[in-house]
Amino acid sequence: MKKQLAAKAGRMRLRVLGASALMLLLAACGDHPPKDDDDDKPAPPAAITIVAGDATASGSADGTGSAARFNGPGGIAIDAAGNLYVADTGNHTIRKITSAGVVTTLAGSAGSSGTVNATGSAARFSNPVALAIGPGNVLYVGDKRLVRRVGTAGQVSTVAEIRLGSNVDGRSEVLADIAGIAVDARDDLIVANGHSVRRITANGALTMLQGEETLRDTFGTRTFVQRGVATDSSNNVYVENAGTINRTNAANIVTQNVLTLLAGTAGQRGSADGAGAAARFEDVVALTVDPQGNVYAADNINNLIRKITPAGVVSTVAGKLKATTLGAGALPGSFPNLRGRTTDGKGNFYATSGNAIVKIALPSR
Repeated sequence: MKKQLAAKAGRMRLRVLGASALMLLLAACGDHPPKDDDDDKPAPPAAITIVAGDATASGSADGTGSAARFNGPGGIAIDAAGNLYVADTGNHTIRKITSAGVVTTLAGSAGSSGTVNATGSAARFSNPVALAIGPGNVLYVGDKRLVRRVGTAGQVSTVAEIRLGSNVDGRSEVLADIAGIAVDARDDLIVANGHSVRRITANGALTMLQGEETLRDTFGTRTFVQRGVATDSSNNVYVENAGTINRTNAANIVTQNVLTLLAGTAGQRGSADGAGAAARFEDVVALTVDPQGNVYAADNINNLIRKITPAGVVSTVAGKLKATTLGAGALPGSFPNLRGRTTDGKGNFYATSGNAIVKIALPSR
């Protein structure tokens, strides 16, 4: 019995020695055993890919990936599960895109405009442009002068209206149409149009960040232009204003409704990168903020994706200046007609470009 135990112990020592030798050999060859640490996984390549639709082909088809069709999509938002939501402006609908690229129509009916609060295809939108997602995956849509709410099952209701003041030329009314919308963690809405920026709290209280509550004494033909608006995890507000990017500081209750300059110079357009007032933007139609506090702007006309650090340093991270075609693949790539912008907070960004929805994976920071 003792001889058997000794032989068994000897075999165990040989197995341990053999395993140790194998580990040393693997280490010497650089072929280490895999680790569970995600930090050691290679970052996805920096590139532009098409999630759904076709940049040059419009339509209203549900489907998967490139089989789906959109008509001038505008605002875009993402929920915690990775589903994308798109304000399909030209179709007067709200679309949903799963993480697998499957596109369905959540609310509204393609080709039918109006203002009807109902569920799914029975609802009607007039000009859904701006889109934001709040707590509970509730969508908020800027639809002409109305803020509409869309539930997860496509239930549509109206939560606020931007009213006109007196003495406004009918050709100027588009200045009151909602051009950008965001929602913070408190479910406060930030709504921008051509003449003001306002905060509407969850209980309906209104404060102005810029401009007057109502448009009045305005004449002449005006043009509707989208306007980038975003909030961060600290409930700070970021908004485009006359070629600049401005922000609030919600940590200070005294100044939380005061906008201060982050980058750009008012009234001066262009595409220059640089710090603070030295930077130039052309037409910032959408903004989003990453967990590090960097702001990313969809700069239309320039057709560039711009990054603005918390210190106000601006750089171009994707796109070719004034490109007119969608160039997928390795960065910088190119975009036509940028309109919407959002991020999953993991280095992936999504934009509406032409009639397509695209994913932009930026280099790891």
